Amino acid sequence: MIAKDPITLIREKLKKLNLDAVLLNTSEITRSVNLRYLSGFSGSDATILMTPNQLRLFTDGRYKTQAREESGQFRIHITGDKIRSLGKVIRSQGIRRLGIEGSRISFDFVDALKKAIKNVDVISFGRKGLEDTRIIKGATEIEKISLAARLASSACRELLESDVSGKTEKELAGRLKFLFEQKGASGESFETIVASGIRSALPHGRPTDKRIELGDLVVIDYGCLVSGYSSDETVTCVVGPPTSDQIKIHQVVYEAHNKAIEFVKPGVGTDEVDRVARQTISEAGYGKYFMHSLGHGIGLEVHEAPYLSPRSKTPLEAGMVFTVEPGIYIEGSGGVRLESLIHLTPSGPEILSNASKGLILVT
Repeated sequence: MIAKDPITLIREKLKKLNLDAVLLNTSEITRSVNLRYLSGFSGSDATILMTPNQLRLFTDGRYKTQAREESGQFRIHITGDKIRSLGKVIRSQGIRRLGIEGSRISFDFVDALKKAIKNVDVISFGRKGLEDTRIIKGATEIEKISLAARLASSACRELLESDVSGKTEKELAGRLKFLFEQKGASGESFETIVASGIRSALPHGRPTDKRIELGDLVVIDYGCLVSGYSSDETVTCVVGPPTSDQIKIHQVVYEAHNKAIEFVKPGVGTDEVDRVARQTISEAGYGKYFMHSLGHGIGLEVHEAPYLSPRSKTPLEAGMVFTVEPGIYIEGSGGVRLESLIHLTPSGPEILSNASKGLILVT
């Protein structure tokens, strides 16, 4: 499926919801990736106002040149008082029903706006309505995500070629971040997870000063940024010869990971893909140790639609990019997670991340 123009999609939603306009705001406190997606503007402070026939972007003098370069299809308003300028335009356009991005805008901003524009109904547009405009990725988006995935995988391989034993979790995470930037990424897409030993049973274990020891399982979950787009991948390592239990747990997760990816194709429900992985782990006797959903979309955010979970029944479509990341986490013992980043093509899954999903032996 070809990604539909997001401006057109939003305008269609305005008509369905009987709204005169939609307003999105981004600031240092409440960042709106949807504003960036719709307008191209990457600065830290701006508001966009979209009506069925007008596109306006309001920002301050710091971003005068940047706004014109990045948001050429928008009429640019440079102002020292956004609320006042917005109020003036809203009144002049006769806007009576205004949709806002309710999940990404502060109460203070909405309160000030309501005081400036009397007799206007302010209605939450809903996160899903905006997220869905980003669910199918265009060719340029896929190129950026693919590059981020390749850089991150390369950095991880390089990290694991050096000695791991004796280093702290924080040292590994810091080294990985350095390698991302050395290879051309703009930074991490999220705080790298390095969890070793019994801490590998923590699905979101932040790196600590714990030193990695012989016999430890080590789960490393990482991603980097390229032009605002994220990657996400997880590998599991073991320091020294693995135990039979470690081999068994890894093999179950590896099988669930591979079966889920093989099942991915256009038209299949996201809940069905989750079920394939979950059933594989349950049949091996580890069902209660798989405690999160199978995956999530990737793009301008690390977690966005589609969501691969028992509660989501979204049909997969070509152009979607998402993770497949089954895991087993046994408290007091350790855990294994394997995560690959998938681009769904009309003919099936394309794996964008390429670090090994085998049980990686490190020293």
